[in-house]
Amino acid sequence: MRPTLRGAGVLVVAVGATVVSAQFGQPGLAAIAAPLFVALLGATVQVYAAGLPAVERSTLRRGFQGEYRTLALTLSGSGIARVTDHRAEAVGGTATARCSLPATLSFEVPYERRGEHELGPVEVAVTDPLGLVVAGGTVGATDEVLVFPPVSRLGGPDAFVRTFTPDAEERGAFDRLREYTPGDALRDIHWKSSAKRDDLLVTEFDDDSEDRELLVAARAKAGHADAMAAAAATVAVGALQSGFSVGLATPDGAVPAGFGERQQIRLLEALARAGAGQSGREEAADVLISATDGGVVVHVGDRTEAFDDLTVGQENPLVSGVTA
Repeated sequence: MRPTLRGAGVLVVAVGATVVSAQFGQPGLAAIAAPLFVALLGATVQVYAAGLPAVERSTLRRGFQGEYRTLALTLSGSGIARVTDHRAEAVGGTATARCSLPATLSFEVPYERRGEHELGPVEVAVTDPLGLVVAGGTVGATDEVLVFPPVSRLGGPDAFVRTFTPDAEERGAFDRLREYTPGDALRDIHWKSSAKRDDLLVTEFDDDSEDRELLVAARAKAGHADAMAAAAATVAVGALQSGFSVGLATPDGAVPAGFGERQQIRLLEALARAGAGQSGREEAADVLISATDGGVVVHVGDRTEAFDDLTVGQENPLVSGVTA
């Protein structure tokens, strides 16, 4: 605990008035000094009794790079506080606010970069209403938040199948057309026949084509892990939405193949944390993502495509669609 700049000034005036009064017999100056000393003493007692407030941090939901979340800090106690929340630069960096205690402070937190980022600690400086004395310290209200890489839209409803899957003759023989039901793979929609009717028709084959498994491997040169993660997330999500069982290999580990929303979360979690390097599964991969100084390319068999050529924009099709 220490006097503020204002408090130091008041103390200097009070001491000076007392000294001059004693040396030159000016009782009026002593009358001025007395209430100043009382104010300083009262401020000291008030700040000491209040102590540092307890701070409770709300939990931030996971989200995608480019999104925002609202963070709340709830502080108990009394007095006037200057609150500094120390956060990683990737989620907005340090933020400061001033309030009367008790209080709840709200901050808009930008998710500027994928990864697992630290929140806190919180630095608090408490002062009296007159701003004469201040006591400060650090409160360990810490947490972490995971930010997923951005996901882009692939170019059209059947773009994934056209670009990333084997030729049509490798599939089973045609069986019949039936009406589309939610959950059917977009690659099986028979667009020509559907155009003649008011509803969608789906092609069925003799084999269970939707049970095919796809391994996506991702690698990146140092400094390009973010671009690798964004491309791999786009391809993996597109594969899941096209009905594939998707597995993933990154320089930091592997995710076994699986279907559904839970698998989508697993893939995004792995890509949020993935760094640069080789995946070790390049030879076995059905789709290989490579990020280098020259950009991001996608390898499928003997074909190589620039990732940017496979997308139709940066709009994230999963925003508000993933809960974790």
